[in-house]
Amino acid sequence: MVACGTCRMPQPERKVDRVPSMHDDRAEAILRELENAYLEAVERGFLGPHEAARLRERHIDDALGLATIRSPLPGEQWVDLGSGAGLPGLPLAVRFPETRFTLVEAQRRRADWVASTAATLQLTNVDVVNARLEDFGRSTGRDRFDVGTARALGPLPVVAELGVPVLRVGGTLLVPRGAPSDEEMGQLSRACEMLGAEVREVIPNPSSPIDQVGSVVIMAKVAMTSPRFPRRSGVPARSPLGGG
Repeated sequence: MVACGTCRMPQPERKVDRVPSMHDDRAEAILRELENAYLEAVERGFLGPHEAARLRERHIDDALGLATIRSPLPGEQWVDLGSGAGLPGLPLAVRFPETRFTLVEAQRRRADWVASTAATLQLTNVDVVNARLEDFGRSTGRDRFDVGTARALGPLPVVAELGVPVLRVGGTLLVPRGAPSDEEMGQLSRACEMLGAEVREVIPNPSSPIDQVGSVVIMAKVAMTSPRFPRRSGVPARSPLGGG
């Protein structure tokens, strides 16, 4: 188990074989449509006002970079936790049409926009769920997914409490973020022990040309999560696991 943000342990799961993905030309055309759609997301305030000039590099390519760490496989179930404007879920769904992606977002306006965008792009492998993650992890989402992603969800112990319960045993949680401190990694390790998970790796983000200190924290679910978790809405953020 890793308790240090600088630790690195090679895992077999990171090996990337030839994974079926959409033909490059067709996928690229849809990704361009998605980039145009994200201009509307900027106008609506779903992305920052300065993001329009770097949508491809900062958001779409950054999302696709996760597939170089853990490629979506045909028939797998992936979940994008706190999806916001559909990142990283929508770009991954474009590139990997044989994988099912569930995008969970608590804000109705954002969830409706993501669902409408997925329909416009004819992404038949996308489901959008408007729900709080605490509720999702205690109901239809529990013990269901092979891989979870969480791009901007909060401190790592909070992400773990909201993300681990929805994974099946053996599932993986990928968390792109800045450079986590040793203190945060220690708290995360303690939280994972409570949740039936382990911290496997902290590696440089392969697609963070703008955020040069970007990392990806990789967790694995190794045992069933106690029914006590996730706690009720708002509690994980107010009182993160592993503290003290």
